Amino acid sequence: MAISLTRFHRSHPGAGSGHVFQQWLIITGVLVFVLWVAQQYNVLTALIAGDSTRVSLIIGLIFCATWGYCGVRSAWLSLEAARFEAIAGDDNARLDLTDRSTLTVDGHVQPASAAAAYLAALLHFHGHREGRPPDTLVDLLGERLAGAHEMGWFVCGALIKLGLLGTVIGFIVMLATVNATQSFDVAAIQQLLVGMSQGMRVALYTTLVGLSTSMVLSLQYLLLDRAADRLQARIVTFAQSRHLG
Repeated sequence: MAISLTRFHRSHPGAGSGHVFQQWLIITGVLVFVLWVAQQYNVLTALIAGDSTRVSLIIGLIFCATWGYCGVRSAWLSLEAARFEAIAGDDNARLDLTDRSTLTVDGHVQPASAAAAYLAALLHFHGHREGRPPDTLVDLLGERLAGAHEMGWFVCGALIKLGLLGTVIGFIVMLATVNATQSFDVAAIQQLLVGMSQGMRVALYTTLVGLSTSMVLSLQYLLLDRAADRLQARIVTFAQSRHLG
């Protein structure tokens, strides 16, 4: 049963928009502002200088690289949403195949996209077989839209573990300082306190950086997963409205 484009948009809030990239830009702007304010109070300088193990710096570099990849994925999902809207923009448009994998809408070849590949697979199935299409097509669509996010969730967990590793290293530095103390005169006590404070800074700074970067990345990957799930649901619903799914 065909449905009008108006009803399609009403039943799928946010259809026709790829807001995930805009969300990434907003969060990036907020992060840059927070880091700028922190640097004005020399927080970043103190953090880098206080962590002699450079674990915090490693965590920061991994975060920046992964955050840039999140931007690429956000832009890709927004482009996928726009290409799907080009396909679903006219309820009366004719969907067809030029060959096994190339989708056309009213004779116009559509750019390669997850939606075009899924709809083309359904059209090919209906053209050569009878019955209900296999559920694996939906699984493949979901894998193409969100499968790459698994590595991001692994990085989120790895950042926490790196922070905990820095905590362990910091306590080892503290205990090594205590173990190296041979006497308890004033000079030795002062040296002991300096070594313990250095170890404590390493432990606290790495834990802080690991937890904060992991939480921010987890938020972004949650937004990416939700955007991918919504796009998948819209594509599958559109296919069902055309009696393809």
